[in-house]
Amino acid sequence: MVTRTPSRAARRVLLGTCLGLPVGAACSLALDLDSTKPCVSDGDCLYTTGQGACVDGFCQPPGSGQESSSTGDPTLTSTTTPSTDDSTTTQGTTTGNETDDSTTTTGVTECELNSQCGDDERCSDAGVCVSLLSAECTVVQWPEDRDDVEFLGSIMPVSPPFDTLVVPLQNAHQLAVEDFNAHASLQSGQRIAWVGCDSTGGASTAVAAAEHLRDVVGVHAIVGPVFSESVRQVAEDVTVPADIFVISPTASAPSLSNFADDNLVWRVTPSDVYQGNAIIDRFTIDMGIDPVQSRVLVLNKDDAYGNELRDFIGPDFQAYFDNVYFDNYPGPETFPDQMAMLAEYAGILAQALTQPGVTDAASYVDPQDHYTHILLIGTSEAEAFILSYVGLWAQQYFAMNPAIPLPIITVSHGAVPSMEQIVINAGAAGLGAVQPLLFNNMRGTSPNIFDADNFDAFNFRYQILFPGEEALTSSSLSYDAALAAMFAMVTIPEGEPITGTGIANGMARLNDPRGTVIDFGENVGTFIQAARNALAAGNTVDLQGVSGALNWDPTNGEIRADVLGWRLAGTPADPQLNPYCLYALMPEPATTGTWISLATGMPPCG
Repeated sequence: MVTRTPSRAARRVLLGTCLGLPVGAACSLALDLDSTKPCVSDGDCLYTTGQGACVDGFCQPPGSGQESSSTGDPTLTSTTTPSTDDSTTTQGTTTGNETDDSTTTTGVTECELNSQCGDDERCSDAGVCVSLLSAECTVVQWPEDRDDVEFLGSIMPVSPPFDTLVVPLQNAHQLAVEDFNAHASLQSGQRIAWVGCDSTGGASTAVAAAEHLRDVVGVHAIVGPVFSESVRQVAEDVTVPADIFVISPTASAPSLSNFADDNLVWRVTPSDVYQGNAIIDRFTIDMGIDPVQSRVLVLNKDDAYGNELRDFIGPDFQAYFDNVYFDNYPGPETFPDQMAMLAEYAGILAQALTQPGVTDAASYVDPQDHYTHILLIGTSEAEAFILSYVGLWAQQYFAMNPAIPLPIITVSHGAVPSMEQIVINAGAAGLGAVQPLLFNNMRGTSPNIFDADNFDAFNFRYQILFPGEEALTSSSLSYDAALAAMFAMVTIPEGEPITGTGIANGMARLNDPRGTVIDFGENVGTFIQAARNALAAGNTVDLQGVSGALNWDPTNGEIRADVLGWRLAGTPADPQLNPYCLYALMPEPATTGTWISLATGMPPCG
């Protein structure tokens, strides 16, 4: 990979124009990092996961090193205010990305039942009340009966800059728990209590959350983490040695298929082997890109997801294109504030725009004199790169030479949910003149993990629980993951202990083509009770989830799916995600396929 040391001239080009955006606009375009939210007191810092803290005039979210101290949703406990009795609190705490396990003793409350403890406590195996909350884990939700429960954990980055994309996944997880508890129980009669943890600080924060869920909460299953790198680290450091089942809604790195996980790590999203082949064929075949008269820029997030997908497509791109440039960038969670992120990203764009062969506007002659195509492999931070690049292009290129076209911009599945907002925010950031061009030039790829009918039924219930909010299509993955974990728990006979291995073994009974069809688009009580009854009777089921058929390979927890191609429909002021083509996989075990238009059923996508 390239060493990023932009020339002094290059830094002047980009930093002098604040990443190419109108004065005052760049900061509003960049991701909403924690330190950009001003505050006077802690009361100004209420996050989805609980109460943050006001530190030096800026909000810090729960899980960033301070204790949370307020309540959120009425159905949840998200507070670490001590209970009225003296209690022992054992919790994992983090400062930045460092983990410090500590025990604070303020007295001991003996107990036999959870209901004898505070709302945010449970009765431990040692017969004393312990706090279910930690710096990372700030959400507790109980069923009606607190004394007969099985705990389920979740680990997701739900604070800025990931909140827009990930909070809907946590909401969907909550909906799944509430749906299950309303209509079913495990064979021994337990219902599900949920402890939710925030992993915004990165993989080390996810590990700290998992340690708390293991040591204090006593979970046997976790939904999450969301990012591949965190899944791998949590599994290796915490969950696999402790026999805890993990199912990630979105982790897609191919390496997750190949490490020793004792069959305890599953996912609802397919491996990026399929998306990788789809991207290769999209760029080298389907879009008809001239390999000589073109220039391609590939930027990837520097984590397991971004690096592995880049490494997968890289050799084919280098063999096909005469002019292709690769670089990676740190994730937004690694920066102390927004301006530090902007400065680093400015250097990355400067490096790309000063590569040999990339000319300025006055010298532009042929298409390869500027980038014709950009591929961004990442998540929500893609917005900062795209709008910064478009702002720079508008000022430094298009305004001086309208013959220089805006590149076709393709994002991988982690950023597809942001495509609409990227175009909307272009208009809000003083880029209204080029907003229609961006609207026309945005593309995306993602696994085909969407069932329109089932999603409509799910979204209806989602909006009842979360009024005024629209579920992202990706939130279906979290709902399916949580319900699958709970259904797998149902397979464990009455009187037998719930274990991670038992849950993993139960997963094999959820996708039998000869089993009872369980369609998540049916009445919620009907399909949950049907699944529970069939599994408790020792039978198998065939789950048709909100995200589509849940056809796992029972030996490794892998799932296979076609890949969708996305663009935007509607108008630049009101863009709508539109799946317009499909990468149809060849029969198993093939990992390659053919791009076809959904309108014609034939190639190319168009």
